Amino acid sequence: MMKGFKKNIGTPDRLLRLTIGILLLGYAYWQMSWIALILALFTLFEAFMSWCILYQILGKNSCPRKK
Repeated sequence: MMKGFKKNIGTPDRLLRLTIGILLLGYAYWQMSWIALILALFTLFEAFMSWCILYQILGKNSCPRKK
């Protein structure tokens, strides 16, 4: 993982973001929308990296706690 990116998204959030990213990607292709494409790529980036900038700013973490 890249330096500075600490995981803060759990599996349910990752799956939701992955689904939304794929749907946005299809919508971007269908509508030829650059804005939807950028949003889709950013959402997919968050899903694959398990990191959300908004969660980082708010100090939220949906990852399960390690024992």
